[in-house]
Amino acid sequence: MWNNWQYRALALFMALVCWYVVSGQEKVETWLEVPLEFVNLPQHMEITSGFVSKIQVRIRGTSNQVRSLNASRMAYKLDLGRIQAGTNVIPLVPESMVITSAVEVVEISPARLELVADVMVSKSVPVHLDWEGMPGEDMLLRSSKVEPEQVIITGFASALDAVDRVSTVRIQVLADGAMNASGRARLLLPKDVRSSVASVAYELAFGFITQEIWVKMNLESVGYKGFSYTFEPKFVRARLEMPVRLLKDKDWRESLHMFVDPGSNPAIGQSVIRPVPRFPEGVRILETKPEEIEIMIKRNEILMNPVEE
Repeated sequence: MWNNWQYRALALFMALVCWYVVSGQEKVETWLEVPLEFVNLPQHMEITSGFVSKIQVRIRGTSNQVRSLNASRMAYKLDLGRIQAGTNVIPLVPESMVITSAVEVVEISPARLELVADVMVSKSVPVHLDWEGMPGEDMLLRSSKVEPEQVIITGFASALDAVDRVSTVRIQVLADGAMNASGRARLLLPKDVRSSVASVAYELAFGFITQEIWVKMNLESVGYKGFSYTFEPKFVRARLEMPVRLLKDKDWRESLHMFVDPGSNPAIGQSVIRPVPRFPEGVRILETKPEEIEIMIKRNEILMNPVEE
């Protein structure tokens, strides 16, 4: 009885061992999730679309070998050495992934990747100052300046192809009558584009809207002690550039003056001089007819009292 029990236990043990050995050699298939690694990506090239970090791999092998695999140590290495800018369809083939000689890679999902690649480039573009408003009525912009005038922008080639300038945020000019406005303005950059500077300095110079007009003006004399003078003609005609705002004043002519001023120590006798204008701010003389006038200067005689005997 005792001997039969031992034989039976030994037979059961041998059966279990045979079952384990036979079942361990049985071929099985299973899916594993493994990381996807990109290698040999050309310098300055980047993947902009289609990127995945993991793929599904169907493997075949004995159950013992499959159970012993460590998926965290496996990876599919995708060689991007020949990738081009634009859309690239790259197949994921089982032959490119070797796990062990006893485990076969049967299928990969997805079977291919559609990767969009682009090149990082830089170029110089002008800066456009965006502004609105005026310091006052009847005014206009004389000049605008930004510093720097050009900036270096960097981004993907596809994004920079359509960029021919970079604008600033909109500057609001205050209606305070100032002839100049200055400050710093932040640059507005397209998505995924960066610049060598974040902002630029700007300066705006304004002036009055003007109108050219011919004006006849009487010449006014400047008096001095010790001499007197006469001049001809008594008036001149002047072509003036005048602010429109000044012409809106009905008494604008009274603000214009042309003087004959020989100075405090002139040469006695006949000579020619140019009339001296005295105009409000913004009035500019373009031409006068005549440009010079004739002047006759005489010294004033000092009457002496006779000496009494």
